Amino acid sequence: MHGRVPPLRQAPEPSADWVRHVAVASRVPVWMPWPLLPGWVVSGVVPVGDDVSGVPAVATLLSGPRVGFAARAAGLAGPDPGDVFGGPPYARAQVSDHQVPLWIVQTDRDQAVVVGERDLVWIWVVVRPASAGALLVDLMGVADAREMGEEVRLLPYGARSNWLDVI
Repeated sequence: MHGRVPPLRQAPEPSADWVRHVAVASRVPVWMPWPLLPGWVVSGVVPVGDDVSGVPAVATLLSGPRVGFAARAAGLAGPDPGDVFGGPPYARAQVSDHQVPLWIVQTDRDQAVVVGERDLVWIWVVVRPASAGALLVDLMGVADAREMGEEVRLLPYGARSNWLDVI
């Protein structure tokens, strides 16, 4: 239905070396929360594509009080958030050096889902439970790991997320 779809890669235990590897191969920003909120860790960085043709999409997963990332994790049938951009944005996130507007995506799950775009690349945030969504989005900043350099080593890394088994 969507034409040729690049493969979803197997993601190893998250680490600074893995993030740097994905960032070098990526044709799109590798969004990493920066700084992370206390108690949160990077629990997965999942690239789509390969090292030869490049990486056209990356999902970053976090573990902490409650969070997830990606349209599939949001429970949507496809990769598009639907017609959510008609009104004013719900919130704005600091993404590298820009304020990025975020709009609410309605789902049937107990979660908050917001979506935005920067440089023609989607930014999805899925937060469970829904009541935690407003707090996280208001506090979140995001940076591109391709531009972070050695700061990637300062991020806390945790165990591989079990969400990787359902995405």
